[in-house]
Amino acid sequence: MMNLIASVSALSLIFGAPVTLGLKQVQPAPGIAAQADAAAPMTAAERSKLLKEASKALAGVKTARGKFEQYSPDGSFSTGQFAMSRPGKVRFDYDDPVPLLLVSDGATVALQDADLETTDRVPLAKTPLNLLLSDKLDFEAQAEVIDVRRTGDKTNITLRDKSGEMEGTLTVILASADNSLAGWRTVDGNGGRTSVLLSSVETGAKLNPRLFILRDFDNR
Repeated sequence: MMNLIASVSALSLIFGAPVTLGLKQVQPAPGIAAQADAAAPMTAAERSKLLKEASKALAGVKTARGKFEQYSPDGSFSTGQFAMSRPGKVRFDYDDPVPLLLVSDGATVALQDADLETTDRVPLAKTPLNLLLSDKLDFEAQAEVIDVRRTGDKTNITLRDKSGEMEGTLTVILASADNSLAGWRTVDGNGGRTSVLLSSVETGAKLNPRLFILRDFDNR
């Protein structure tokens, strides 16, 4: 089975260090950073029921688009727009002054820097996005479930690479009312925490397939 959690370098590529260039320095968002410790764990029965319902609800959303906010390990903050088409495809357009574009075409995840005119790629299966973009999502089968808990109007599902070979965790953040994806949080092997919060999400949108095609600068 492919690893769920990427190596430190790949995890940073997708969720961390590169997106700190030119960003504002802010305090970590309290609503994201404190969620994992704010409530007691669920019972085994509640946990199993929620995992099944959450997997089914997320996998049932075939397309979505909206806005995102990203808080990086150094305290920096960025915003942008995203589009998702299940299985495997997503696009994150960062707002100025961040010169980055992240696109998954279903096979690889590419991070493009317009200022440097570079494009870095990693296999989708080696990133946490592989789980979030799966159309056959099953938290218990695809990852080691460390914790499941509700905190206010959010549900947090914390996962780790099932093989134990990769360090780090992924916490999927859901709206408790309907198990819709509200964001996620990753913690790398060094304790670096990156959080992404989604907003203004529209599901079932008709998306242009070209959104998920990213060519290298020398192939344009």
